[in-house]
Amino acid sequence: MELSSYLIYLSVSIVASVSIGPSAVLAASNGLNFGRRKALSGVLGHVTAIFILAILSAAGIGSIFLASEWAYQLIRVLGCLYLIHIGISMWRSKGNWSLIQENTNTPSSKHLYKKSLLLGLSNPKALVFFTALFPQFLNLKAALLPQLTLLISTSLVNAFLFTFLYALIGYNFKARLLPLLNGGRLGRIMGSMFFGFAAMLAVSK
Repeated sequence: MELSSYLIYLSVSIVASVSIGPSAVLAASNGLNFGRRKALSGVLGHVTAIFILAILSAAGIGSIFLASEWAYQLIRVLGCLYLIHIGISMWRSKGNWSLIQENTNTPSSKHLYKKSLLLGLSNPKALVFFTALFPQFLNLKAALLPQLTLLISTSLVNAFLFTFLYALIGYNFKARLLPLLNGGRLGRIMGSMFFGFAAMLAVSK
């Protein structure tokens, strides 16, 4: 895998990890209500879900590549279209948070881990995301396993860092900083970035 291709994947992965979704909201809520250590358990549950979905995607993609290069090219095209779809969705999103202060009985770390794990696994978009994204960066002339390991590891690191960041925001700033993300500007910025990623991948070999 060329360095330029990896840097594009790294950029896409970072933007996807920063984007506000159900897992980010849950992490911020856990940090707000239960503190950093408890929230960390939820973050690990989210990372575990990402790992499982990435492995499932990688296994399916590997089989397709071994079967047909035509299928590989088709997935590349569909992947670019999917990135455009994500960009449009982010552009139209109002970016509103739904941060709920529960402040009930403090759950166990195991409970928060399971809750985040199930939330991540219940979201099929992550599976589609990896399936669409991985083929854009793999070199068919080189061994697939090291390349997939690099891409999956990158996604896991970003998932952990940015989800835990939202937990820290919830813990340290409570509800004062989070409303600044509302209004739609963040969604438009990230949506435009996904348009750019799709364009770069479309013209790349």
